[in-house]
Amino acid sequence: MRKTILIISLSLTICFCGASSAIAKEKFYIAAPTLIPHTTRAMKTAGFWISRHPNPDEIILSSREIQSLNAQIQSELKLTKNILRFAEEFSAKELKTSLENTLSDISKKGFYTKEGKKAGQAFFNLIKDNMNLDALSDGQKPQFGFIVRFADQRFLPTKEILTEGPLDINFDELQNSDLDAGEPVIVLHQSQNGKWFYVQSAASNGWVEAEQVALCDAADIKDFLLKDDFVVVTKAKADIYLNPELTRHYDYVRMGVRLPVVQKSQDTLEILLPSRNKYGLLIMQKGYLKESDVSDGYLSYTPRRIITQAFELLNAPYGWGGMHGEQDCSRFLQEIFATVGINLPRDSKDQAQVGKLMTEFNGQIKDEQKRDAIVKNAVGGVTLLPLKGHILLYLGVVNAQPYVIHASWAFTDKIDGKDTVRVLNRVVVSDLSLSENTKKTSLLKRILAVKNISSDASPAAIMRDWVGVPTPEGASELRKQKSHGASLRLCRLFRRRL
Repeated sequence: MRKTILIISLSLTICFCGASSAIAKEKFYIAAPTLIPHTTRAMKTAGFWISRHPNPDEIILSSREIQSLNAQIQSELKLTKNILRFAEEFSAKELKTSLENTLSDISKKGFYTKEGKKAGQAFFNLIKDNMNLDALSDGQKPQFGFIVRFADQRFLPTKEILTEGPLDINFDELQNSDLDAGEPVIVLHQSQNGKWFYVQSAASNGWVEAEQVALCDAADIKDFLLKDDFVVVTKAKADIYLNPELTRHYDYVRMGVRLPVVQKSQDTLEILLPSRNKYGLLIMQKGYLKESDVSDGYLSYTPRRIITQAFELLNAPYGWGGMHGEQDCSRFLQEIFATVGINLPRDSKDQAQVGKLMTEFNGQIKDEQKRDAIVKNAVGGVTLLPLKGHILLYLGVVNAQPYVIHASWAFTDKIDGKDTVRVLNRVVVSDLSLSENTKKTSLLKRILAVKNISSDASPAAIMRDWVGVPTPEGASELRKQKSHGASLRLCRLFRRRL
């Protein structure tokens, strides 16, 4: 008899303590096994993949080349923003139109409230009134600010959730993104009740609670960003304390966050921490981090570094749009590459535009041909494999099968002849066969392209002739690898369909 594990979402756990009437409506999911199909115990460490890499310590891009890549992402591809310049381009009329369109689009989706009922027009009328759209005029000037604590970034100015299905609480369709403490933003608008700011960060836009923002001048942001002495968080999460003894906890920040350093003492770092006074204005206070949680400046961009950082997040929970301070597929990559100074855009669709296109696929290609093209062109720790609504980081090959690491909610499995969702809800290592033989189809079939986050130099400079180490089954591999914003969008509504 097959054993199945039923997992229950967080709200169900809460329901056991109180509102038992909601239990019958809550969704149950069949959990995926701890060991993902076609993986082994050994595959779940960075060292396994580093040892298989032909040149793990090759510098892929220098600091200057990374600066050029970031400039291209921002100026040519227009996938990130320079918030200091954005103020000069700001149009209140365009923002008003964008906010109206967003509200209209969401109101037509037929989403459900947290009680499992369809959100009616009365719900959206209240939201519209609070959006304070009539206050937007081309004469107003944006303000600058810092995020002072972790903040959800919302499509609408409300903490209420909307879900695609009744009580599908793992996916709040109003969650756009999330911002860590120390993130500079430009404040473009304020809600009618004063409790929400509409802000633009370098990579995303949306409504955040005003109490999580400290208003400041542009000069404050420039000074903060131009500090020569800074650290970058390299752990999945780094705790910030308010005293050098590390006993007064403030908040945590996630991988890739950059913070200016004031001084170092033993194993503790004193940092500049943006905070707000009782008037909502910026004050800089002292914060403290463990030295082991950060890097002194950016890490060098090598396959070893990227793979190591990716595995710092192995098994970390999945978080749609950054819900609960976790990461979805694109946020996962954004955090990893931020440790080497690469500013990837926020969404997988935009990330798929970054880097060097090695090959792209049409629907006619056979699986064997696609697999061979990936193996030929992809580089472990360098290559992104985009799908519609999802994106993967390539690791390498075992027994001629490509493997990846990615943040994933679920895959589809065939159980008793039926397509069944198997919940992963974490960062996993997998091959490309997940969901094969189902209507969803495998990851391999859905991969759109091979994109290398590298220079235009020939990938042969990175991937050299090499003999692979023995596989876990004892077989050896011998092969030759050559690797060859705009307005607010609702593409996040489709990210979970993996």
